[in-house]
Amino acid sequence: MNFNIRERCQKVLQCLCEKTHQSVRDIAKASGIPKSSVHRHLKSIKRRQQYGESYLWETVEGGNWLRLLVFGVIYCFGIKGGIGADSLSAFFHLLHLEERIGCSASALRELEVQVKAQIIAYGQEQSKSCQGEQPISICVGADETFFGLPILVAVELASGFILNEAVCENRTYATWWEQVSGWFTPEQWDCRFLVSDGAKALVKLALSGLGCPSIPDVFHLLHALSKSIGSALARQQVQLQKQQHALQAKLKADSSSASMAKVKAQITALQAQQQTVETHHHDYQQSLHALSQAIHPFHCNTGESQLAVELPTRLQAHLSTLERLSQTYAPTQSQAAVARWQQQIPDLSAALHAWWQWVLQALSAQTQDPDIQHWVLTALLPWVYWHQQTHLTRQPQLKQDYQQAAQQAQARLLADGFTQTLPDAEQQQWVDWAIWMCAKFQRTSSAVEGRNGYLSGLHHANRGFTEQTLKVLTVIHNFDLKRDDSTTAAHRLFGKPFPDLFEWVVLHMGELPTPRRTQKARKSKKLTVQTVPA
Repeated sequence: MNFNIRERCQKVLQCLCEKTHQSVRDIAKASGIPKSSVHRHLKSIKRRQQYGESYLWETVEGGNWLRLLVFGVIYCFGIKGGIGADSLSAFFHLLHLEERIGCSASALRELEVQVKAQIIAYGQEQSKSCQGEQPISICVGADETFFGLPILVAVELASGFILNEAVCENRTYATWWEQVSGWFTPEQWDCRFLVSDGAKALVKLALSGLGCPSIPDVFHLLHALSKSIGSALARQQVQLQKQQHALQAKLKADSSSASMAKVKAQITALQAQQQTVETHHHDYQQSLHALSQAIHPFHCNTGESQLAVELPTRLQAHLSTLERLSQTYAPTQSQAAVARWQQQIPDLSAALHAWWQWVLQALSAQTQDPDIQHWVLTALLPWVYWHQQTHLTRQPQLKQDYQQAAQQAQARLLADGFTQTLPDAEQQQWVDWAIWMCAKFQRTSSAVEGRNGYLSGLHHANRGFTEQTLKVLTVIHNFDLKRDDSTTAAHRLFGKPFPDLFEWVVLHMGELPTPRRTQKARKSKKLTVQTVPA
């Protein structure tokens, strides 16, 4: 329904509400509409008011809310959820809206295309205001996902802002740099490090393209150990248990003393082997736990700062245990995984060094007071960091250790005499700065992996998506998805709020499509057999 027809219908309805029994002449005189038009509008209103709630959609408020409903369903379920237009059409029919709006599948597809176009226009408009006077320091995670052709994804890990997401023919360094150079300029971005799975193209992208250290993804390193040593240990435990159960059954079936003694000896030997495997499994788990716990800028037990030169010594002790186990369990794969850890130790140390450099430079830009700097580095940052890690991790043992570290750090912070000298407002400012700074220490590219998983679900639901759809999903991720603090990725990265995406789109969309009415009812054609030639 276009604006003029809708406005005329509302005038007619208003006249009917003021006085129920009115002639067409009286309504035309009161509303200033020709009698023929009033008669036609009365017929259309009567046709649409088939249900008890139908009168709501004739009012201004009801029409506006209906507009929000339709665009909201298309936005949340059609675009973000990947639900097809046929299902959305069935939904609107269940709400008795077929006489109010054009809710056929084809009309909804066309409306969805218009919404997508407005979302892309929103992204282009907001990108103009993302330019800052000073370069923005970022830590980048990069990876690719595959739905036929690879999709190259680069994310600012601390904020979750997608810097690059595009379908490409391949994933070589030249292709990566072609995509990255489209947004990366030294005047706007100061890339501190790039986290990746260690692919040669991504390592070269960090060192040669972005001019920053290449940091290995700790998750991939730990996963390689789990796939090799962890899986081999689990298989060995299962095999020993099956063998023991078989011998126990044999022992019950055969009651002769000679065979019983032999079977019992075999069971005793298997129990000894199982005890050894359980000891090895415990050593493996403790070493894996210690490796994950060691790669942090603060010591978990003491809360003191951990520098890059200290990390190799802490890692070597646990890697020696894993190297010993790798000689027994899946030697080929596990030894390769341990060797990869040994090779990546310098790069893991570089991650600590790059972050501490970042901290010192950012802190010097905030204040030159040595007392405040010492308080922030030794008391405030450890508490904020371990508090964040407690909420981020899901592994029970690590979560317990991080929670204990956060409690100890909080006790040291409160016991520090300098904490009591700062006003509450200034304390909160430093806490906010510490939250921002601690979020910059990133050792995994899990944000990219999560994005790839989301794209995989939508790709399956939509049976693929176009380049326009990928751009739309990127804009939604950056400017619409919110964390618990109600901030979007763009807000966190650029430090300022942006207009609400959905409200902006609704404001720039036109009227809803009108229902299409056919002159003749459609009749199904029955399949018949002609017995007499035509």
